[in-house]
Amino acid sequence: MKGPPTHMTTKKMNAKTDANKHAPGDDNCTNTWFGRIRELVRTSAPHRRRWATGMLWASVLLVFGAFLGCETTNHPPVPPEAYLSKPNNSLAPGDEIIVIFSGAPELNTKQKIQPNGKVSLPTIGEVAAAGKSVSSLQQQLTSLYQPHLQDSRVVISVAGIAAGVYVSGAVQRPGKIPLDRSMTALEAVMEAGGFTQLANPSQVFIVRVQGGKSRQYVLNLKDALHNTESTPFYVRAYDVIYVKERVW
Repeated sequence: MKGPPTHMTTKKMNAKTDANKHAPGDDNCTNTWFGRIRELVRTSAPHRRRWATGMLWASVLLVFGAFLGCETTNHPPVPPEAYLSKPNNSLAPGDEIIVIFSGAPELNTKQKIQPNGKVSLPTIGEVAAAGKSVSSLQQQLTSLYQPHLQDSRVVISVAGIAAGVYVSGAVQRPGKIPLDRSMTALEAVMEAGGFTQLANPSQVFIVRVQGGKSRQYVLNLKDALHNTESTPFYVRAYDVIYVKERVW
């Protein structure tokens, strides 16, 4: 007949119990949802392991989606003044103009404003054009040509605009959009062919250089697309518009 367990036997049993408590994969996270699911995957019978694995992945995706949802809404609000267009009817270097002389059609010319802001015209030579409106330049040229032409009237039209905005990301035709009128961010995207199927209209980034600093604004154009009342955001010359893709 065997006697009661010896002191050595008791120590071995306690050690075995402690080992079970700290078996691989059985740490503090078993007290959490992920820990319990992971433990279920590890210890389940084969016919239940697939279900437990599916639950684990579903939990991971839910948490990841919640994290992304928080990330997309963690953007500073767009200041009200950024929504306003900046009227700029002045000519700029790179703009192309057509100069028509009413009394001397043989002098008609098509000129691109040079980087120094000037155009080179028949008879009178270089004239500063950048920074002036079309009407003010017309008046100036009419006055300058009075000593040379009996009919010195000059008519100017703009053939090409150098200023534009740049649209990239999840749009059909990325590239430069000429800014020949007041234009909203949504209109600029539509000029670029519209959103692709992978686009996320609620994540449209505007990068604008202002006061020597680059500023970034995040717009939600989904409201405008679904006829929800929203404030239009007017782009300015040389804005960069980037449409982000959906995560899934």
